[in-house]
Amino acid sequence: MTVQPPPRQFLATGFRDVDTSGDTDACHRCLDLIAGIPFFNQVKQDSIRIIADAAPERVLDAGCGAGIDLAALALTLPEPSTIIGLDASAALLGRAAVRMAACSDRCRLVKGDILHMPFRDGAFGACRIDRVLQHIHTPEKAIGELTRALAPGGILVAFDNDWDTFRISLDDRDLAELIRRSWCDSFASGRIGHDLPQIFRANGLSEVHAEPRTLVLDDLALAEPVFDLPHLLERMRLAGELAPDQVAMIKTEFVQRAREGRFSLSYTGYLVVGRKPE
Repeated sequence: MTVQPPPRQFLATGFRDVDTSGDTDACHRCLDLIAGIPFFNQVKQDSIRIIADAAPERVLDAGCGAGIDLAALALTLPEPSTIIGLDASAALLGRAAVRMAACSDRCRLVKGDILHMPFRDGAFGACRIDRVLQHIHTPEKAIGELTRALAPGGILVAFDNDWDTFRISLDDRDLAELIRRSWCDSFASGRIGHDLPQIFRANGLSEVHAEPRTLVLDDLALAEPVFDLPHLLERMRLAGELAPDQVAMIKTEFVQRAREGRFSLSYTGYLVVGRKPE
């Protein structure tokens, strides 16, 4: 019997190489869905406010995706500051260009690799990266590149997830732990949020401040697409981590808990800020 490959989990694996993911529209929909959740929107606003308070002349949004945050930066930062959006995906940059049409005089889009950025040393007064490092196998190299591109006195603002803290409500705690571990290990760097402060300091950044942010979702209809729960369970079944009857039982319990107001999913990410010494 031929085993079919598991469905793609776009949050966990689809963003490693969007243009070869097989469905760039799904990646775009995922970004828009997440941007509409108050938790993530607040983190974005806070990171942009931190950058605005530093009043940099040039800002890099690394892994800018479809440009949602570029538009917010352009609205928040005073002129004549300029904003550069860097992304490896031509498809997402194409969407970002449409979104940025109204402020194209202040924003520029660049296709490139965060691990080998096409910018000179000290090019930016501030750099920002939001939930990108979890998709990179060597996130410390990305932080090193961002630090290189910072001007002395410039700030780096990063938000990323610690999927070791992923919790989902199930009566069987062993199954809940199995799901947590499988979800975390789906990412290239699933624990990066927790490690960010140490990586910042290892790259010579000072005044490092880390703030944990915890998301709690009690809406199964929202949690399923955001966290790819059906795809996660199917991948675990195909990998032999879950038996078919266990998958069916878990799905039934999710629905029952949602009906009774007992469904819950949570995790913690970290908003981290550091400054390059003068």
